[in-house]
Amino acid sequence: MKFLFIAVFIALVFLAFRSVRNTDPAKQSCANDIGQLIRKDRNATPEDIAQVFVRHKITRPDSSKVGRLVMPQLMRIGLEAEEAMMIMHQVRAAYNFVPESYPAR
Repeated sequence: MKFLFIAVFIALVFLAFRSVRNTDPAKQSCANDIGQLIRKDRNATPEDIAQVFVRHKITRPDSSKVGRLVMPQLMRIGLEAEEAMMIMHQVRAAYNFVPESYPAR
């Protein structure tokens, strides 16, 4: 019984740590905007999606982190899993149009 309590405690700590780590507001906002773009235009090109990354000043190394947050947005707007996967190919293609870095101010 003691082992069960320890296992549950470890699982809860892991989930809490993971949720805190994944809630970067800038990245989540960018993922939300990509979801809104897809909701308005299901045929958005990678260049259109890349413009959302650029508007939020997301760099190419961080674009894959934002991309992981896009899939839940697509499911939330009601896309079927197959269609969401096709759109995720477009999102991944958009990474190539995102700059490596932005000039410092």
